[in-house]
Amino acid sequence: MLHQFQQSIPHGYQSATVQADTIMAIQAELQAKGVDVPLNSFIIKAAALALRAVPEVNVRYSSESHLTFVPTVDISVAYGQTNLIVRSADILGIQDISVRVKDMADRASENKLQPEECQGGSFTISNLGMFDSVEQFTAIIHPPQAAILTIGGTRIDMDENFKPINRYGCH
Repeated sequence: MLHQFQQSIPHGYQSATVQADTIMAIQAELQAKGVDVPLNSFIIKAAALALRAVPEVNVRYSSESHLTFVPTVDISVAYGQTNLIVRSADILGIQDISVRVKDMADRASENKLQPEECQGGSFTISNLGMFDSVEQFTAIIHPPQAAILTIGGTRIDMDENFKPINRYGCH
């Protein structure tokens, strides 16, 4: 079925390496205060704000190949073979996103998600960053969504002054 999606939906690929020092510093500050927020929550929030800023990407394809602009920014987070839908992610705080994703992931592991919690969204994020050897990968867009962002693991590089910087790969 995924092969059919790839053949029926136009796919274009772009790769980038993103400096993650600022996000990781904020994450460390929060952890020092006893607040555990995974890197993925920051990525979900950034994607949601980008979709709000560029509504032409916050769309869904109908079966007649028409675009439908989506009034809310609902992010689909790939979790195994399930997609967890973070509703109105653009107006949620980072910690709220983190709590919602963790709650849904826990319930997904127990097969206790409601259908509406894993259906919808216009944009998917698939993060394999927990596997350090995965720097980048490609994924297939699931209809009727219009786009997917894949995130690889963080790595330490050196900047032009040989200072260590954290980066992660996006595709």
